[in-house]
Amino acid sequence: MSISLPQFLRRTPVPALTAALYATRTRFAALEPIFRAAFDYGLVYPWQALAAFAPEKVFSDLIETVLGAIYIDTNGDLKACMAILRRFGVLEWVETALKNNVQIRHPKEEVDRLAGHKKVRYHVCIEDVDDHDPGPMEELVDAG
Repeated sequence: MSISLPQFLRRTPVPALTAALYATRTRFAALEPIFRAAFDYGLVYPWQALAAFAPEKVFSDLIETVLGAIYIDTNGDLKACMAILRRFGVLEWVETALKNNVQIRHPKEEVDRLAGHKKVRYHVCIEDVDDHDPGPMEELVDAG
C-alpha cells in the first residue's frame, strides 16, 4: 500500500502537526497558481510567493529526515535520493529550471552582486504578493 506524506500526516493524531498541515495546505492552495506558472513557464524563481507561503519548518525537517534516512540506508546511493526527490516533484522542477536557465539567485544576493563594492541599505516592507512589481533590480541599489 502506498501513502503520500501529506496523507500520512493528516492521519497522524498530533493536533499541532495537523493544524500546521491544514494552515500550510490552505496557504498553498491560495498560492498554487503562482507557483505553477512560475515553475512551468517562469524565468525567475518565485521568491516573493515562497516567502508568503511560509511553510512551517517541520515540513522541511521531514523532507530532510527522509532524504537523510534514504542516503544512510542505501549506503550513500544518490540515485535513491534522486528517485525520492523526483517522486516529491522537486527534481522535475530543478531540471526545468536548469533547462530554461531560470534565475534562482535570491533578490538580496542579486542586489549585492549588482552593487559590487557600493554600500547597500535594505528597507523591509510587507506587501501582498499580487500587488508588488519590484521593477528592475538595479533600482534597488542605493549607492549611499
